[in-house]
Amino acid sequence: MVRVLVTGATGFVGGRVARALRARGDEVTATVRTPSTDLDALGVTQPVVPITDVDGLTTAMRGADAVVHAAATSGPDLDTAREVNTHGTRALVTAALAAGVGRFVHVSTTSVYDLEAIGDAEVAENAPLVGADDAAASGGAGSPYAVTKAEAEAEVVRGGRQGLSIAILRPPAVLGAGPTSTWGTRIPQRYADGELPPRPAETTFGWVHVDDLVDAVLAALDDEAQATVNVVGGHTTFGRYLASLREFVPAPPATSAISDGAPWQGSYATERLPGVFGVRPSRDFATAMAEIQASWT
Repeated sequence: MVRVLVTGATGFVGGRVARALRARGDEVTATVRTPSTDLDALGVTQPVVPITDVDGLTTAMRGADAVVHAAATSGPDLDTAREVNTHGTRALVTAALAAGVGRFVHVSTTSVYDLEAIGDAEVAENAPLVGADDAAASGGAGSPYAVTKAEAEAEVVRGGRQGLSIAILRPPAVLGAGPTSTWGTRIPQRYADGELPPRPAETTFGWVHVDDLVDAVLAALDDEAQATVNVVGGHTTFGRYLASLREFVPAPPATSAISDGAPWQGSYATERLPGVFGVRPSRDFATAMAEIQASWT
């Protein structure tokens, strides 16, 4: 049995991670803002600890073998995103070092890549990342989420240099059903409301099913390799994703969410995950969208 502290366990990815850990018999503690009845039913211990409270986090981590950091926010502004994503990760890493945690698995995102600088190419894990200057310009490559997730990665790397065993996982759009799922609930709802920012139809849409991401998290948790890996189930286009939504989302006729701009048509490298951690995503796009459709309807 492994003792694991999970952040973001009341959310989509972190909740699936906590459930998978409990299913295999691991002891799970989830730091939360508000305790969850679902987590309580799973037998998850839930101390209420702010994500930037180093002392509280250190206390919660005492005796833990590992941390899975899945908590994050998309903003809406840089200061808000930085408080959770950057400063929260800094506090978690500092607490993990103080508590003597053996393993730290960080759930990041492919949004950290500077696609404007990379261009239409295969994006390997050593490709350039967005920086704070990218978020300052309205047309920059980095959203507050992307920039602060890149800053969060730097905090995890800092922990690795100070003796923490680390793994950083970078998924693209995480597909699956859940009330807090970005691409399974929030984006479809924004599309239905006519509030989805348009993108070129042929823009590459990288995706992974949430259960494949969870498999990667558990594999990284059980390994000792210090690595950063993309966790990608496949690639399609943004237009195909929207077409899948239109099968069950009542989108306003005047809102296509398609722009005339130049699409990004690169891809994300996929071979490092199986090479390092021995797992490869297996769920297909149709299966993922069918799960979302069933939940939506």
